[in-house]
Amino acid sequence: MAQVLLFPSVLGARQGITDLADALTGAGHTVTTVDHLEGVTFDDYPTAAARSQEIGFPAQMAYALEAARAVEGAFVAVGFSNGAAMAQWIAAQRPADARGVIMVGGGMPMRHLEATWPPGVPGQVHVTAGDPFHEEDRQFDPMVDEQLQDDVEHAGGAYSYVEYQGDGHLFNDPTLPAEYQPEEARILTRRVIEFVDEVG
Repeated sequence: MAQVLLFPSVLGARQGITDLADALTGAGHTVTTVDHLEGVTFDDYPTAAARSQEIGFPAQMAYALEAARAVEGAFVAVGFSNGAAMAQWIAAQRPADARGVIMVGGGMPMRHLEATWPPGVPGQVHVTAGDPFHEEDRQFDPMVDEQLQDDVEHAGGAYSYVEYQGDGHLFNDPTLPAEYQPEEARILTRRVIEFVDEVG
């Protein structure tokens, strides 16, 4: 059994998050959802992004760090979209406890977080081939994936990049019909559980 820290996207802890939490719990793991929005969810990205900017990333990081302190000992961090960056950052703050990091929707090079990937910790990215947000990241920084891979591997961790068909960003959320990809969602859930089983 592993402890999992689960970080939602800017849209909050929607059904894609709660479904994954339930699946991990059903597999015997303990899940703590680190939700700085405290139950508030959004249906569109512009409104959610505006709220996120209003709160500010430093405040979100402080909230996440405090919430993570409630989980003692080893953990696996799983984050979606901007929550993936939060998962990376929390793992970097607790290198002795981090056992693995999963980033859904893409991760970011650690230099953008002003942190260092924890030694020996594996990282796994899950993203669809046509994810528009990931495409924006690559337009901003064409080497974003390669740099993240370098961060993980130079720290002695195993890195894997899993690409799915389609273009859904939060493709495991059935309440987002424009993005939801049920078959890919099932595969993602299975792979996340396998990863947590292995490293936790």
